[in-house]
Amino acid sequence: MASSLRRESSSFGKKALFFLFLIAAFVYLPVYISVYEVNQSRKSFSTVSLVDQINIEDGENVIKRFAAYGYNLDEIRIGKSTVPNLFLKKLPRELTKLDDLKDKKRLFIEALLPPILKVNQFIRYERSRLVEIMKSIELNGDASLDELYWLRRKMIRYRMDEFDINELYTRMNIIPPSLALAQAAIETGWGTSRFAQDANALYGQWTWNDEKGMIPLEREQGESHSIRKFNSLISAVESYALNLNTHPAYKDFRMERNKFPSMDQIKVNEDLLFTLLYYSELGFEYIDNLNDIMNSNNMRAFDKARLQKTPYEELRVTPET
Repeated sequence: MASSLRRESSSFGKKALFFLFLIAAFVYLPVYISVYEVNQSRKSFSTVSLVDQINIEDGENVIKRFAAYGYNLDEIRIGKSTVPNLFLKKLPRELTKLDDLKDKKRLFIEALLPPILKVNQFIRYERSRLVEIMKSIELNGDASLDELYWLRRKMIRYRMDEFDINELYTRMNIIPPSLALAQAAIETGWGTSRFAQDANALYGQWTWNDEKGMIPLEREQGESHSIRKFNSLISAVESYALNLNTHPAYKDFRMERNKFPSMDQIKVNEDLLFTLLYYSELGFEYIDNLNDIMNSNNMRAFDKARLQKTPYEELRVTPET
């Protein structure tokens, strides 16, 4: 009898543990998966993982290296040439040593234009997918499970609290290269600042974690911010684009940009620039500086620039014989 009771007790214990496991699986597993998906959505689809980055050797002449690839800004400005797929991991030290301001500006633009275009290229790809889904919903009345899952991930990435396809469409848009170049030029002194050279900090983004940033030398007592550092130039550009596309302070920028019929028709005019009034403490002076830099360096011509097609892309567009 005692042996039978022990067997029943043991069997009951195993069943109880099994049911507890099932309850835990049904309750906690979905929560774990949701948290995991949120974290992955914030980290995934990074352009950083899609490009081969060039490490610059000490003393290497980057100007000559760019020239060897036929990198010609003058021809790019007038649409006669495309931009080589040259992605530097960090800004050239040459920028801090060049005495000729014209050469310094040219090298700075050459270093940043490829990662800016690559980030935009990726946004263009995702936005085209979004447009396809929006058309599918309009035609069929609903989206597929795969499409809904993709939309959910993108809304998480673009820091949206509610399911709103139209808002995602407004946020998922390119940053005009002329604007990205001009803002980086101001923030870094044409790539010569300590933050730019040592931390790939191109846009002065703040962090309150000193391990993830560089502490400003002039930081006053009681302040806790640092300038966020990045592992590469393209990751800095990507973070900057995401900041403009998500932060509440730049909602007016996104709304003004959305007035243009297409990405290729976006113009960095005064109306668009004024929406960035609070990007800097300088206010209207900052807007004037941006406009002056873009005008004096003919930066708006780069808004039509495109990266050279890779061999794989060339293969995809080659018609079948």
